[in-house]
Amino acid sequence: MLLTIEAMKMETALHADRDGVIKRVVTPAGAQVDAKDLLIEFEA
Repeated sequence: MLLTIEAMKMETALHADRDGVIKRVVTPAGAQVDAKDLLIEFEA
């Protein structure tokens, strides 16, 4: 599992479909986000 998003009191877990390494977490925990906001970056 990469992260969990909460919307309208429901939590949704986001999973990766392949292996990888997270380079940077862009959005801090608890922040409000919009549909196209960058949340995490992966190493190339």
